[in-house]
Amino acid sequence: MKKLGKRASPLDIYALLDKSNCKDCGYDTCMAFATDLLERKIGLADCTHLNQDPKQAKKLAKLKELTMPPQRPVVIGVGDRKCTVGGEEVLMRHQLTYYNPTGIFIEVPDDMGMELDDTVKYLNDVKIERMGDILRINGIALRCVSGSADTFKAAAKKITGMSNLPIMLCSLNADNLLAAAGEIKDNKPLLYAATKDNWEKVGSFAAQNNLAVAATSSNLDELASLSASLKKMGVKEIILDPGTYFGPGNLAATYDNIMKLRTSAIENDDVNAGWPVMGVPAAYWSQVNIDGDKDLWKHQYQEVIMGAIMVSIDTSLLILHTGQKKDEIWALMALLTLGQSIFADPRIYPAVDPGCYKIGEPGDMSPIFVTSNYRMTKIPVEQDLQGANIDCWLLVVDSEGIGIESAVAGGQFNATAISEAASEFKAFDNVKHRILILPGMAARLSGALEDEANCYVVVGPRDSSGIPKFVEDLWTPEKYMKEFNERGD
Repeated sequence: MKKLGKRASPLDIYALLDKSNCKDCGYDTCMAFATDLLERKIGLADCTHLNQDPKQAKKLAKLKELTMPPQRPVVIGVGDRKCTVGGEEVLMRHQLTYYNPTGIFIEVPDDMGMELDDTVKYLNDVKIERMGDILRINGIALRCVSGSADTFKAAAKKITGMSNLPIMLCSLNADNLLAAAGEIKDNKPLLYAATKDNWEKVGSFAAQNNLAVAATSSNLDELASLSASLKKMGVKEIILDPGTYFGPGNLAATYDNIMKLRTSAIENDDVNAGWPVMGVPAAYWSQVNIDGDKDLWKHQYQEVIMGAIMVSIDTSLLILHTGQKKDEIWALMALLTLGQSIFADPRIYPAVDPGCYKIGEPGDMSPIFVTSNYRMTKIPVEQDLQGANIDCWLLVVDSEGIGIESAVAGGQFNATAISEAASEFKAFDNVKHRILILPGMAARLSGALEDEANCYVVVGPRDSSGIPKFVEDLWTPEKYMKEFNERGD
């Protein structure tokens, strides 16, 4: 058993490998394999010796135990869009990193009739492109609103036939839940929910069909008991729902219950709490008085606020109501972009490849803008240039993935690095001038850069949003080149 609070080291992993350096896994050494296994870049299945040699069975079992995070992962769905939730090792992101982003499931009632087709198609295709990432929802939570097992089954079958999104089947009526689950069990749906009244029936079906189960109770002791009972029955994947409550004092209680479960799993090594934790911001709509469509946006906003709180504390999975329609894309944008920041690895500077990027159809006298290879700098600059229809070149300099202001202060973004990038990527071969446009936050490098790169340097705006006005008012390459040549004379 690994010690409480102690993360395994590469040497711990290496000690259980056969140390043959066979390279079958694609790594030159078993130590390299051990390092990336610990970082979850690969899995134990990638070691053929461990999995094919019966003599290695005990070591394989020990490795599984050693590498299993205190909050175990759960996989919902199959295929390219299957969703893994949980699997975390730390309470706070800065301690290590979070590995699996919050799964966003949108609730859909089973009694939508013909509207179901359009809704499912929209949810399947909806995407938000931001900072080079494609952000999408993770699944559909199908609710048995009709109360009919046949209607629920038919809706579940239709959704799986139209979409490869993971599906969560939601009903507290075990008969209805299992009827629909039996129809689509090969798609590995999540069963929501096992309660103190139906856990035996739901758990038995889940164990027989290797399906994940969400257990729910607002009493954490009862929830732990449900978790233990389901595991004892043979359920291999469990998600815990301590309830989501709105109103005075209830938001704090919801927050506390989620954190208590996560703390029990990650810091206290409680195996009954050691599962992904979910929240249901969609519960808002059944807990407050809503007067038709009056001030509808205010209610939607409250639901999204709850979702944002949950994402920020690494809640593993959410069910949302708002976001089901095209005009509610703002709700998805808010939560998905928040998750993009929360689940970025704090140990790694998000960088892009340096190079000289072509924007539009630049000509002989088109400008060359300079920026760093920090992802959150390069991509917005590129998008601002494209959005303004500016034909130009973007020289991206290796700043070790650090933003302009910090990299200038730290020395990673300097005149020598920019000059070398201009030479390496042949920036001036693309045009008939020797002009570079520096970002305003790097203005102090202009003199040294002119000497290093033998060029004329223009200081641009501090923010890329100001580039269109800069180009319109100040981009006069003939004038700059005249000054450059006069200097040479």
